Amino acid sequence: MTTPRRRRRPGLERLMKAADELLYAEGIARTGVQRILEEADVARGTLYGNFASKDELVEAYLAQRHEGTLAAIVEQVGDATAPQEVFEAFLAVGERRSSADGFRGCAFSLAVAEIPDEGGVARRWAATHKTTLKRMLIEALGARADADDVAEELMVLYDGALLSAALRPGAGSFAAARRAGRSVLADEGVR
Repeated sequence: MTTPRRRRRPGLERLMKAADELLYAEGIARTGVQRILEEADVARGTLYGNFASKDELVEAYLAQRHEGTLAAIVEQVGDATAPQEVFEAFLAVGERRSSADGFRGCAFSLAVAEIPDEGGVARRWAATHKTTLKRMLIEALGARADADDVAEELMVLYDGALLSAALRPGAGSFAAARRAGRSVLADEGVR
């Protein structure tokens, strides 16, 4: 039996690439649909044939960011199971991304800052993203009675390193988060 081929949609791919670059670099509110269409070199029909509104495009952008970041972390984690190794994989991905031109910090934090609505698309995707990452840490922590608390502390370190790297490039944020993470993981006390 032959597996059906998935049809490539180059217009949609260009649209999503342009949306990803512009919404992250310039902000959601400041980036108009026309600007995205021009950058992607696609017709308005490509946008509205796939999305009912800019809000749906923003949701697709955040979903794509989530999937991309998660895939990068999963690849970096590889076969590692030790909590420190898993946490350091998170930091390695964040550090690599922070060294790229135009790094502005966590896309989800930026989106929530622009679209603060409770229950809105930005908060939903930020919660999905952060909860998924935290779940990975909890899984690595295994049977520790304080796994949820420790995972939360590690998430604060990860998020803080991303923010610090955006605000103070070259300040050693990820190295500091690694050191702090070792201390958190070495503390076997129940929180």
